[in-house]
Amino acid sequence: MKSIFLKGLIVVTALAINCFGESAAVPASTETPVAVVVAAPKKAEAVEAGFGKIKLNGLLQIWYYNDNMGAPIDSFRLRRAEIKLSGEINQDVNWAVMFDPAQVREDDTSATVVPTSATVSVTNVGRKSVLQDFVISLKPAAFLTLDFGQYKIPFGMEGLTSSAALDFVERANLTAVLKWGDRRDVGVTAKFDFDIGGIKIKPAVGIYNGEGQNKLDVEGPVDLVGRLVIEPVKDIQIGLARYEGKKGLSQADNFQSGIELKMKLLNELSVYGEYAMGRDSAKDKTTYYAAAVYTLVENLQVAVRYDFYDPNINVAADDRTEVVGGLNYFIEKNKAKLQLNYVYRVNSADAVRANVQISY
Repeated sequence: MKSIFLKGLIVVTALAINCFGESAAVPASTETPVAVVVAAPKKAEAVEAGFGKIKLNGLLQIWYYNDNMGAPIDSFRLRRAEIKLSGEINQDVNWAVMFDPAQVREDDTSATVVPTSATVSVTNVGRKSVLQDFVISLKPAAFLTLDFGQYKIPFGMEGLTSSAALDFVERANLTAVLKWGDRRDVGVTAKFDFDIGGIKIKPAVGIYNGEGQNKLDVEGPVDLVGRLVIEPVKDIQIGLARYEGKKGLSQADNFQSGIELKMKLLNELSVYGEYAMGRDSAKDKTTYYAAAVYTLVENLQVAVRYDFYDPNINVAADDRTEVVGGLNYFIEKNKAKLQLNYVYRVNSADAVRANVQISY
């Protein structure tokens, strides 16, 4: 496994050298220097919108990963190629659309039955579509925002953290495997923001199709999601979340509960974690993780995470425990960074992950 880790380290190091390598020294010239007049750079022109304001953002991530759990994988991967357009009609009406061409590889074409006067079969595109977010936001009051469309549901902490700002290459198993966080669906969300006696309180509640992104509601009632985040003092965040719904034509139970905690202990040290349990695909599941991130110098961090999940608490010896160690090197904060992770798995094969990222 050492050779695999070194391979990942070499990949990241080589890219860093290309990014930061100094130009070769040039012999001093004996000729008299000539004054050169450089024209002032032209001011960047704003993108013209049909109405209101418009903004362009993006995120590019390429991964290298070696993982021998199950079928061996030793590959580069175009993980994300997000292109986001957002805009403002006025101060109370906003919108956003985000596409990710890299998600086409996540082929999910499933036929579902939609009950009508004449029952027909409809093919749901699922993640094969490049469409990720489609949001229309209304702000009827200073403390209330209403989101309509497709976006991440309000469940969990790490899942709602921007993919550009993650402390590790991959999210914890709560999201990466169980898919309880970082989950998109179609519906409407009411988000509140209060400040009572210096205590910040941020509830959110929503109703959704419950079938995932780019999919119709197959049958039955919509799913309900609620999350409450409280910041009693600066640098401490406590949260609770609950998901209630049904899934598929069989209307199988689909519910989860979660708690979260995040603290910034020093300017250089942050710790956070989550615990969740629930029922999904006729199985009772549980998961939790705890992470710590320490800034060594301005552009270098070390991170460690303990991560556990059990995909079926009624089956013995199917749980998994991982310990992830990582380095984050910031070229320009999260706008340009390199990440390297080593994943130690108890009673299973280890893995190496590397990420090269640009966001704008």
